[in-house]
Amino acid sequence: AFVPVKLADASAHQEGLERAVRTAFLMAEAVGTDPFIVLSDENGSDPTRTKLAGRIRPENGLGHDQWPVFAEGAQRIAWAVREQTGLRTVFHHHCAGFVETPAEIETLLSLTEPDLIGLCLDTGHYVYGGGDALEGIKRHAARIWHVHFKALHTEVAARARAQEWDYFEAVRHALFCELGQGAIDFQAVLVELNRQSYQGWIVVEQDILPGMGTPRESAQRNREHLRNISLETG
Repeated sequence: AFVPVKLADASAHQEGLERAVRTAFLMAEAVGTDPFIVLSDENGSDPTRTKLAGRIRPENGLGHDQWPVFAEGAQRIAWAVREQTGLRTVFHHHCAGFVETPAEIETLLSLTEPDLIGLCLDTGHYVYGGGDALEGIKRHAARIWHVHFKALHTEVAARARAQEWDYFEAVRHALFCELGQGAIDFQAVLVELNRQSYQGWIVVEQDILPGMGTPRESAQRNREHLRNISLETG
């Protein structure tokens, strides 16, 4: 379950913790302790980060005094979730939030305990944030507990950066497309995950926009692409 919290604001931590624990209790009662709480920043709430998503520079990020607040909030929530419900927590890096770029992901992981917070590696957000999805998976293999397959349309990403669209405008222009239509080589990603003996879930995330058909039709096309690359990888 996705739980957004404004982690850079210490005053928001307690409410976020309580909401995460309530959500975790519901999940544990329904399906046990195998699922994750997917923790994230309150993406889209900061005007500057929303405006500059996809082209974040170091000076647009958290300061040295803000990073400990952010990381401590994440750890406090993850610890409470684990102690009270038995569920684990993964952090979802996300465009329009304060952990978007590969460097920001590195910083957060360095400030959090490896056995307490895992990484939800989202291929589309990783690439739009300035990284390479395959390299990200190789680099963070030990911390990846959950994976989101999200495709990115290269031409839309280039237009978004050139025309300085904010995050939501880029999404409205189909920045994130169906699997197989974008820049990410999901077959190579799947091969690497298999090489690492990854045993977790891979969830396909798809934004359905006008003209794309029904969610079911889009899901069927994504499923077919996954079936094809699975057959090709053996």
